[in-house]
Amino acid sequence: MDLIGAIRGLDSGAVVRLLSDNEQSLTDVPEWAEESGNEVLEVEETEDHYAIYVQKA
Repeated sequence: MDLIGAIRGLDSGAVVRLLSDNEQSLTDVPEWAEESGNEVLEVEETEDHYAIYVQKA
């Protein structure tokens, strides 16, 4: 499931955790969040992936 599809089905204020091993996500997701009115709450980096927490507006 993609992030946009996951966010669409949620109520305002809900948080989605996106797991990605693509470094480009670190810029793409915040840019999309700003454009769509959503908010990146936190980004965690592990050895093999990134966890990006996005709150629906």
